[in-house]
Amino acid sequence: MLWIHPILQLAALLIAIRVLFMGINRFRFQHLKQKCPFNWKGHVKYGKAAAWLWMAGLVLGVYVAQLTWGTTTLTGPHYDVGMLMWPFILVGLVTGYILQKPSGKRPGMALVHGASNAVAFVLALYQTWSGVEAVRLLLL
Repeated sequence: MLWIHPILQLAALLIAIRVLFMGINRFRFQHLKQKCPFNWKGHVKYGKAAAWLWMAGLVLGVYVAQLTWGTTTLTGPHYDVGMLMWPFILVGLVTGYILQKPSGKRPGMALVHGASNAVAFVLALYQTWSGVEAVRLLLL
């Protein structure tokens, strides 16, 4: 049962890599005035998938840790950074839902959306490293 968390988080990270590169193209086009392709429908579809998988993995990770070990803080910084990560995922998700509705340009909101998701992505990279350590120490 403990393996569901790392599997969901790895899937979310792999999807997020694709979404991140799509978002970089959108930033280049909108803010740097560079011509580049942007798959808007794919960005929205896969962005939602990555965010919801991250949230589901976070909730399941906390639940399964509590159920198995009787505490959620056994993994130390891995737990702390996960708790730090969820508001950034939530902001990215909410701003993404707002931005998907056509109502003119909102470059400020797009920057908040991109920055929030970029922070979540960087935190997810740390989580990958600390998660591998947690698996090595606690599950293998």
